[in-house]
Amino acid sequence: MNRRLAVKNLSLLVGAATLLPACLSQTKSDQAATVSLKHVAVSAPEEQLLAEVCETLIPKTDTPGAKDLGLHRYVLKMLDDCTPAKEQQLFLAGLRQLEETCQQQMGQAFGEGTAPQRLALLQRIDQQPQQFSKEVVGFYRSARQLTIDGYTGSKYFMTKQVVYELVPGRYNGYFPVSNLRVAKPSHGQS
Repeated sequence: MNRRLAVKNLSLLVGAATLLPACLSQTKSDQAATVSLKHVAVSAPEEQLLAEVCETLIPKTDTPGAKDLGLHRYVLKMLDDCTPAKEQQLFLAGLRQLEETCQQQMGQAFGEGTAPQRLALLQRIDQQPQQFSKEVVGFYRSARQLTIDGYTGSKYFMTKQVVYELVPGRYNGYFPVSNLRVAKPSHGQS
């Protein structure tokens, strides 16, 4: 047998044996979020729940929805970078309690509900906050505001919905210039 081929196969076998247990032991609930965060720990299922909430707020129609624009990643990044630690903890506690609230209110997980069911739940949180915990209400209000901010600041919105002008006030060479008053100097000079 060729020695080089044997060494090559052995190194591939050792590499596969090293990586395989790590790949098999990681379950979906253990996976981290797709966004690298420094101050906030969010799991993949929590990120998916946030994506569903954002998609319920800005659904896909003839325009891209929140998932298409990746607004849940924007919300997480802004939460991580620009929100005080106390509000981060309130947001995360509300995100985690939202699933329990959905089980009680709808009898199923948020992601399993239909779009009208999810929208109705979010509207109840907004209109009747006294029926929900302060964490869930705080989460919803923060997520809603950050989702709207992300949408209105997105490349799609700024280029397709609102035509962005770098410098407002275009030059109009045909603008009538009549009855212009020149300000007189205020120091008694003429």
